[in-house]
Amino acid sequence: MTLLLIRKKTRELHAKTRGELLRSISGPLIVVALGAFSLRFSEPALRAVFAFAFAWSVAGQYFLNRGMWSRATPEDAALSTGLKSYRREVERRRFLFSRALQWYLGPVLLVIATWILSAVRMGILDRTTLPKAAPFLTLMAVWLGALVFIRMRGQRELQREIDDLNEIENANNC
Repeated sequence: MTLLLIRKKTRELHAKTRGELLRSISGPLIVVALGAFSLRFSEPALRAVFAFAFAWSVAGQYFLNRGMWSRATPEDAALSTGLKSYRREVERRRFLFSRALQWYLGPVLLVIATWILSAVRMGILDRTTLPKAAPFLTLMAVWLGALVFIRMRGQRELQREIDDLNEIENANNC
């Protein structure tokens, strides 16, 4: 692996990580949108669940973004510095992947489940309207499965990258 390739891969991974962090902002927005729509429900328990999900989502943004916004590696960095910066970027991305399901997806799923259950409880979603909602519920299940699958595959790819870096460092005695 050449120094130019390491720099290129580091820049690409850095850009992907920043994009992932920016996309994680959609979690609180979904929670706020569904929570605002559900404010018309007068039940205090529902409002408490939405408030909890919002607080969880905002806390998740803090924990996901804390220490994640770093600068790119300078162009004149040596090979060992390039490997270290690439390792740091891979580990940042792995940390983000491992925490995203807990801090990003958790509040969103809580709000969606509460929203569906409140609709069932209020009689909005009953035997006549459930078939109309079935495509939405199926889409939600497929989305969740695909998201978990993509995250797990990303974790495996990042672990492979770390293993490759370990081999390179052992071969070069860096």
